[in-house]
Amino acid sequence: MMCTHLSTQAQQDPQFTQYMFSKPFLNPAAVGMTSSETEAVLLHRTQWLGYEGTFENEGTLNTQFFSISSPIQSKRLGVGFHVVNDDVGLMSNLEAQLSVSYLIPLKSGSLSFGLRGGIYDRSVNTDRLRFVNENDPLYNGGKPMNSIVPDISAGVYYQSEKLYAGIGAKHLLESDFEGGSASPFSALGMSFNGLFGMSLDVTNNLIIQPSILMKTDLNNFTFDLTVLANLQEWVYVGAGLREVEALSALAGVYLLKNRKLHLGYAFDFTIKDQSAKAPTSHEIILSFGFGAFGSKSPSVIRTPRYRHD
Repeated sequence: MMCTHLSTQAQQDPQFTQYMFSKPFLNPAAVGMTSSETEAVLLHRTQWLGYEGTFENEGTLNTQFFSISSPIQSKRLGVGFHVVNDDVGLMSNLEAQLSVSYLIPLKSGSLSFGLRGGIYDRSVNTDRLRFVNENDPLYNGGKPMNSIVPDISAGVYYQSEKLYAGIGAKHLLESDFEGGSASPFSALGMSFNGLFGMSLDVTNNLIIQPSILMKTDLNNFTFDLTVLANLQEWVYVGAGLREVEALSALAGVYLLKNRKLHLGYAFDFTIKDQSAKAPTSHEIILSFGFGAFGSKSPSVIRTPRYRHD
């Protein structure tokens, strides 16, 4: 029997093990605030590698994320843009968003407020479904069904030399996709996240950077806990826990003059419900920094000791 509502088939927002390097995706108030430079970030995640689904094609989930953000130093503003393509099996989500943040200097650090707006496109990949009856409401001759809605998010973010903390609220409009309650698309529900991290100098050559990400839709709660060990400000290794679902290992390196290039990798091992998923997930991130808007001074040296991106 063909199910006409697919809300349980897709997670609403992608999850990233390397969330500490993609803060503007979680919170628009972090746009332009996590680095003194313009920064471009490209991330790819393959979740549950080798998972065999019950529909056509394999059930592995794939996500691509691209963002560019920059401070406008003369205006105390940050601006950013991101695109996410999230292929979650029977559904695909595509979002394109513009963000702006405003910074208030404080004696102990800085406080910023952010707002984001854009579009969210959700599609049903009907070519992956096996139809018994071509009169099924979802049958569309193998052509994807999609619906596009507006989307707004907001947040607040605090940062000092040694710590950061933020609260983000996503999908404030709680937009209904085309078709309302009869639609095969699940509604775009509001969600919240809290992010906290800090840098602890153990020795001149070793920095420990713990962080936690908490997410909730007021019905469910999840968290990611991660600890990175940064060695000589050029290379790092780390470990993490995603609630009771997965264990993670992370590693990365900073390259080029002033550490402008960052390459990172994360490996997840599923420890819960392996039979319903697949054991491993993989994530690669690449970021590059260059001069900020509104700044005529030379780019500062990018050091992991005091940067939070």
